[in-house]
Amino acid sequence: MERPSVWSWEQFLKLKRTVQVSDFHCVTGWSVYKCTWEGIPLKEMLAAAGVKPEAKFVKFYSGDGVYTDALSLDQAAIDDVMVAVMLDGKPIPQKLGGPVRLIVPKMFAYKSVKWLQGIELIDKEHIGYWEVRGYRNDAWVWVDQEHV
Repeated sequence: MERPSVWSWEQFLKLKRTVQVSDFHCVTGWSVYKCTWEGIPLKEMLAAAGVKPEAKFVKFYSGDGVYTDALSLDQAAIDDVMVAVMLDGKPIPQKLGGPVRLIVPKMFAYKSVKWLQGIELIDKEHIGYWEVRGYRNDAWVWVDQEHV
């Protein structure tokens, strides 16, 4: 990142947020439809931080110190990818990944990192927690020829 940032919780909550409605799909077969998320679009956070030319992927760190995952820069730039702090008008509960959670609606939920603590731009592909265990790195909910 050209301009790395660290925010206190109070500073982070003052950042400009947007609201979106999207579905949430688990790879095991369940879904929650029409979730209302509020947070900061990831592409806006990356633009504010500045993306160095050598960066190719965005790596995400969970607050549990174990879980990581990544998106390509193109995936991270999708309009509805968000760093969320609210779900259906309330703070995201800890058991659902709060207080801060990545939301990637077009991919299965294992890409939506819970307890998000850090974001890093990297130059090589990262194989995340679930991908090491056999899940697809490209976790598109609706697989089509474009995403295979």
